[in-house]
Amino acid sequence: MNIKHLPAIFLVVGLASKTALILVWKFFRVPFLLNLVINWDPGAFHFAERISGWFFDQRRLAPSPAESMVFELFLVVGFGIECLLLGLLLQWLFLRFRSGDNVPSVPTVR
Repeated sequence: MNIKHLPAIFLVVGLASKTALILVWKFFRVPFLLNLVINWDPGAFHFAERISGWFFDQRRLAPSPAESMVFELFLVVGFGIECLLLGLLLQWLFLRFRSGDNVPSVPTVR
């Protein structure tokens, strides 16, 4: 695996895993998965809450079906952004602290 592909791999795996969790929760209504999707990922939840608030009126008692779908979409996007940032951080750490394999030697005077 090339270190340059690490952020993209994290992004794709994050998007796929969050999408799978939301789809399983939507079709089978497993209560634990809703807790996992929302409470165990507060960054994506706040991102989705803020962004969906730009598009829909938040003063109603119950969200419309379109608002729920957009909220779930932004949950997936928010988690993808988190995974991308984590991949970029890990890539930077690996490139910063890797062994000196490709480091050119210091020229010396004889």
